[in-house]
Amino acid sequence: MKRNHDGFFKFVYSDPANARAMLRTLSKGNEAVKGILNNVDLETLEEISERYDNVDERGEADIAFRARTLDGENFYFGILLEHKSEHKANVLEQTFRYAFNVMVDKSNTTFKWLPTKAIIIYNGIDSWDPLAEYRNKPHGDFEGRELPFECAFVDLKKVDDELLKQSDSTEAAIGLMSMKYAFDADKFSAVLDDMEALFRKMENARGTTLAQKIELYLGEYITEEALEKLKMAFKSLGERLGFVSAGDVR
Repeated sequence: MKRNHDGFFKFVYSDPANARAMLRTLSKGNEAVKGILNNVDLETLEEISERYDNVDERGEADIAFRARTLDGENFYFGILLEHKSEHKANVLEQTFRYAFNVMVDKSNTTFKWLPTKAIIIYNGIDSWDPLAEYRNKPHGDFEGRELPFECAFVDLKKVDDELLKQSDSTEAAIGLMSMKYAFDADKFSAVLDDMEALFRKMENARGTTLAQKIELYLGEYITEEALEKLKMAFKSLGERLGFVSAGDVR
C-alpha cells in the first residue's frame, strides 16, 4: 500500500512560513535540532528553487532552503529538510550528495557549497535512528563517526502534541499531526477535535485544500475500513467548518 507521499510534505513545508514554524516547534523538543539552528536566522529562510540543477536523481531531496546567520553577516547556511516514512539504508548517503550538489553558493569562488544543516523527519511505525546507526558502525574508527555536515534526526512519534498545537503556523501544526498519526487511524481520530480547533483558525479555501490533501495522503497508508471512518469524521468536521472535504469531492 505504500507509495511516495513526499508531495504532502512539500505542499505544506515548501512555504517558508510553515517550514520556519515547523523548525521552531521541533527545536523545542529536540536538542539536536535546537543546536544546529541556534545560529540561524529563520526569518531569512528562502527556498532554493534551483535545487535540482546539479543532481542526477531528480526528486530525491524534499525541500532545500538557505538562511542567513543571526548576527546579520552576509553569510548563508543551507537547510535541507528530508522526509522519510520508512527505513532507508541510504538516507545519509543521499543527504551527503545533496549537501554538496544542491547547497551551492555560486557567488563564492573559493568554496562553492553552503554549510549544510540537514534535518531528517521520520514518521514511520518502527523505531529508527540512522544517525545512531552511523555513529555505531563497526568501521567507525577508520572512517570517523561524524558526518561532514550538520544533521539532526526527528522521530515525529516522540514529539509532544502540545508542542505541535502551539506552532506559529496552524497549517504547519496540522501537517505534523497528520504525519505523526498517519499509520494509526484510531489515534488520528482521537486528535480530530484538536485538529478541528486548528482548522477553525484557517481561511476556508486553504482549509479545504489541506483537508483534501490529508485524506488523500492517509488513503495511501491505512485500511479501507479505517479510511472510511476518517472520511466520515472529516465530512462531519467539514460540515461544521463550512468547507468541502475530499470525501465530498469523491
